Amino acid sequence: MHPIVFRLACLALLAGVLALMVQESEAVGDKVSECCKKVITLKINIPISGFRFQKKDPPCVKAVIFKTTEGEHCVYWRLAWVMAKVKELRAANKNSTNPSPTTL
Repeated sequence: MHPIVFRLACLALLAGVLALMVQESEAVGDKVSECCKKVITLKINIPISGFRFQKKDPPCVKAVIFKTTEGEHCVYWRLAWVMAKVKELRAANKNSTNPSPTTL
């Protein structure tokens, strides 16, 4: 094979590989969700409807994420009021998923 043809073939292959890499990175980029990178310690004084835990995975920090009417709030997980609220929400969720027995 002629050296110029070989170089052109290599460049074409490289261009194809780069195009595929760009397409894949854009597809993955669409699926990335935001995470808490910092937390608050102040008590939330608006209704909290749910929660989830976030594990530490830099740059994300360990946190409890409370869902409220104003959006989600990243809160320091070791605060006493946070753990009490998590227990309260778990109990409320448990009671709502287990229907009370009925009598006939």
